[in-house]
Amino acid sequence: MQVDRRAFWLLCAAMNAFACSNASSLAGSSSMVSSGSGRSSAGSGIAGSAGNSGTPASGGTAGSTTGVGGGGESAGVGAAESGLGFDASAEASAATVPDGGASALDGSPESAPPPFCSPGDAGDGKYTLTGDAAPPEWQLMPGVTAGKLTPSASFLSTTFGLHFPYIIYTSANYVSGRPAVFLVVGDGISTYLNGGFHAATVLDNLTASGDMPPTVALFVDPPSDGGDPATVRVDTYDPPTDKYPTFLMTELIPQVITGKYSISSDPDAWAIVGYSASGGAGWNVVWKQPDAFHKFIGASESIGAANVAMYGNVNWVEIVSTSPERDVRVSSSSCLNDLVDQRGSWLTIITNFSMALAAKGYPWRLVIGPNSHYPPIDGERDFPDALRWTFQGCKFPTN
Repeated sequence: MQVDRRAFWLLCAAMNAFACSNASSLAGSSSMVSSGSGRSSAGSGIAGSAGNSGTPASGGTAGSTTGVGGGGESAGVGAAESGLGFDASAEASAATVPDGGASALDGSPESAPPPFCSPGDAGDGKYTLTGDAAPPEWQLMPGVTAGKLTPSASFLSTTFGLHFPYIIYTSANYVSGRPAVFLVVGDGISTYLNGGFHAATVLDNLTASGDMPPTVALFVDPPSDGGDPATVRVDTYDPPTDKYPTFLMTELIPQVITGKYSISSDPDAWAIVGYSASGGAGWNVVWKQPDAFHKFIGASESIGAANVAMYGNVNWVEIVSTSPERDVRVSSSSCLNDLVDQRGSWLTIITNFSMALAAKGYPWRLVIGPNSHYPPIDGERDFPDALRWTFQGCKFPTN
């Protein structure tokens, strides 16, 4: 027994020495900690900085009245996921990239990296959107290089049995092998890229200014087949089940992002964005995938859509209020003339949702504009500031 034990420890020592010799060559691989409360996460903590404090969305900008589509847009969508022109060097990158310096193998506390995000509370709270000028971020700023968009492609989901159009964006300062933040944008092509949100140009400007770290964004529309587009969209987004989260986490993200793009493994670097029904679906994903997503940006999000008999009267306000604390950061927008339907006033529902977040001590932001649910003019106008607030104080040390 004594011989076996000594051999065991000799083997451990050899393995430890080998690990030490390789640690210096690994660009930042380590165990990580999340930001905010300081609770550990499966993601990677990286050196944080105060960064930009973010500008409270208290007004001064106004949006385009460009209409946006309610359903999935299939025109011009390619038939396959392959052939999108990924860099060969990106193929070797893991889907999630550790971001911080390697911690010492002896676990010494001085080796633990600082958190990736140190946002503080600047811009938290409720704001009224005023003014009628288009946000300057809707136009490419002088000296800013536009990011890259892949051709439209179509993903056949085994969960839904339907095809989801998608486009992938990478900011101009994205570098394969270095971590980037990751966005999933619902109604992504029809509403955020081709509608009035000007999403690609907004991301170009914010990543260039340092208001956001380098970014990879997955713009995905509702299915382009399966019947009436409006009905398919609602059937895809509204049910508060595991179906859409499962589609994202086990199909779409692993197959079109994993191994192709260098995105951070820190859930503080992952955000979901959505308008109306896709906003409701996005919040459902954030809540049900807390080890993946910590951030949510909604525009007139359909928080109340789940609170109907056919879905089991899922009340998100009650769920947030009574559930154990978790890491979430939420930016919402609504409007004075938001929808009023069988579920009630959407402005009231979204306001109550924000107040529930506030009561739990979560970072929250609510912006209310003067316009209507459709087109989402107020959400479009607020989008640049919503992104600033969401990622303020987030900075990768190597970028």
